[in-house]
Amino acid sequence: MIGRLIVKNSVAFEDVDLEFQNGFNVFSGASGSGKSVLMESLLAIFGLKESNAELIEANLDISLGDFGVNLEEFGLLDESDPLVLSIVKKDKTRYFLNRYVSSRKRLGELVAQFGKHIASKGANELKTENILRVFDDFIAQKIPTHKELLSKLSESFVLLLDVRATLAMLIEEEENIQSLKEFAEFEIQKISSLNPQEGEYEKLLELKKSLSKKEKIQESIQAALGVFEDLPKIFGALALIGKENKVLEDSTLEARGILEEENERLNELDELNIEEMLNRITELSELNRRYGSIQDALLHLQTQKQKLQDYQNLSFNKEKLNGKIKNLELACQELAVQISQNRKAYLQAFQKEIATLCVQLLLKAPNITLEGTEMKKSGTEQIELKLESAGVEALSSGEYNRLRLAMMCLDAKINHSKGILVLDEIDANLSGEESEGVAKVLKSLSKTYQIFAISHQPHMPALADWHYLVAKKEQKNGEQKSHVQLLDKEGRILEMARMISGADITKEALEFAKKKLEQNCKD
Repeated sequence: MIGRLIVKNSVAFEDVDLEFQNGFNVFSGASGSGKSVLMESLLAIFGLKESNAELIEANLDISLGDFGVNLEEFGLLDESDPLVLSIVKKDKTRYFLNRYVSSRKRLGELVAQFGKHIASKGANELKTENILRVFDDFIAQKIPTHKELLSKLSESFVLLLDVRATLAMLIEEEENIQSLKEFAEFEIQKISSLNPQEGEYEKLLELKKSLSKKEKIQESIQAALGVFEDLPKIFGALALIGKENKVLEDSTLEARGILEEENERLNELDELNIEEMLNRITELSELNRRYGSIQDALLHLQTQKQKLQDYQNLSFNKEKLNGKIKNLELACQELAVQISQNRKAYLQAFQKEIATLCVQLLLKAPNITLEGTEMKKSGTEQIELKLESAGVEALSSGEYNRLRLAMMCLDAKINHSKGILVLDEIDANLSGEESEGVAKVLKSLSKTYQIFAISHQPHMPALADWHYLVAKKEQKNGEQKSHVQLLDKEGRILEMARMISGADITKEALEFAKKKLEQNCKD
């Protein structure tokens, strides 16, 4: 998943360039060697820590589509392209996603969809919703139709909520229905009484303009018509000299017709009721002001008529919605009963699976119960997980994180879930048995997860696919800087022996480390 990690000029490291493989990656080293500094650099890429180096860069080989990542949301073009996350810290800290400027928040949002960090309480793995999801996935392995029941219930419940919301809106409208009806009727009456026609307002304005110039235009027309009395003489003279002009005669006659027609139209205006016309213009102008245009007023009229019809049909619609709600509630209840029966049938088997992991992790016996709750899209139950009588929130930090691992391991076993998991000294303050249990669970989890873990005990290094030693080395200038080295078999035995016996490595520690490593390689 993370193929390469580069760190330059951190508080502990001058230059780190590591190539990683999938599986179980473990880091060990003496106290103060820089293990946590290296892990903090990795977590900075996750957006979970501040950058502690001038440059931190991670190359990831990951299919983002498998984790439901919306590529467009992060400005990514093709999920098959390599993913490069970078942080450059000089005068200020800058974040990059595939060499393009991004932000710490965006990096965090992206990596959160496939990366996990086990360090503190409050994670999703032990939330009721997640435990119930894993439980339902467990049941679906035994009863394939269980997933279909859950899907149908989710769809029906979402639809039920929508219909209830629609009914609530109708009831709210009903409380104001009389005033709404009166307003709609008022709007309908106001527009209908005027009976406006499209284009009418513009025609009336043009007519008003003509009236204001009527007298002047008619005087001009009369003077022009007088000229036409002498035109036959002109045409006769042209004919005598052989210069007849048919086009001129036709044009002259056409012009005379236009003037006479316009004069007749102006005479008809004398019959108009000027006061009524001006009042009509004022009324239509008010409609334009209120609704934008006559066309918009007519559209508003149709809208108000439809609203009035809807108000009158409100009782019928309420009855119809109530019937739909009743049917959906019944359907949800029937589905929830079937789901509940499946859950009750496999509750003990699920608890047994978790109990096996709890034994391995030296945790108290789990106690899982189903508690009734109001209808949700997941049914009418919620699940509660305790270790004996202690609820999740009452667990110590060590117990909490080991229980998280148990739930992640079970989820991975059921769903083949995968991703990147970072653990910072998870076996600190654990007994040897507890540490060994954690190591075995992580080894199982590493079949689908790429795991990065710091360890102070030999159990994780013994099971690791890849064991890295972090140690201080003196530079030419006498300064102490940390280095990271991938250990071979002999190096692993030597480092495990140091973890067992301390700086003064004993022969017994070497023999034990060799035997432990060889045994785990065979397993």
